[in-house]
Amino acid sequence: MSEPYDLIVPILGARVPVDVKLDFPLPPDETPLREDFSGELYLTYGLDQPPSEDGRTRFEPVTPRLLRELGLQADQLRAKAAGNLRVRRPDLALNWFPGVQAVTVTVGGDLEAGLLLDEPFLEKLAQEMDGDLVVGVPARDAFTATGSRDEQGLAKLRWVADRVWARGDHLLSRRLLIRRDGLWVPFG
Repeated sequence: MSEPYDLIVPILGARVPVDVKLDFPLPPDETPLREDFSGELYLTYGLDQPPSEDGRTRFEPVTPRLLRELGLQADQLRAKAAGNLRVRRPDLALNWFPGVQAVTVTVGGDLEAGLLLDEPFLEKLAQEMDGDLVVGVPARDAFTATGSRDEQGLAKLRWVADRVWARGDHLLSRRLLIRRDGLWVPFG
């Protein structure tokens, strides 16, 4: 049986451009922890749960209360979640597009965007690219990458984003991201 802190995984989300007020807001201790990530993206964390009866992925949000119960500090979450992602989703696969230096990366179909936290993987992937590493995370389950000097690769990432947005599930951002000074920032 896994310890609860071994189940913490990163979950990227996107802010919606409206101010939503709940009729019955959650108490602060029960509000999922969130941190800004890049542009409209934010990072939250969840305990990876067994799939529901209909096969859908489930996560229990990490809240201040749960953090205290696990004896963790908020500043430990990012590193813990990044490490857990590769353990919980070990089936990493690179699918290169034919004729272009661009790739789709999968880790099991529901947390691919969390790879933005996997520094060793990103450093290795960057070595394969022409220019700086540019990524697309149009949805929680989509991760594409190419180099900043590869016009065909950049076009392929934008094409993938358009296709993912047409599907409309767990959408994040159509914007591409590039790594600058250790942070992901919007590209182009």
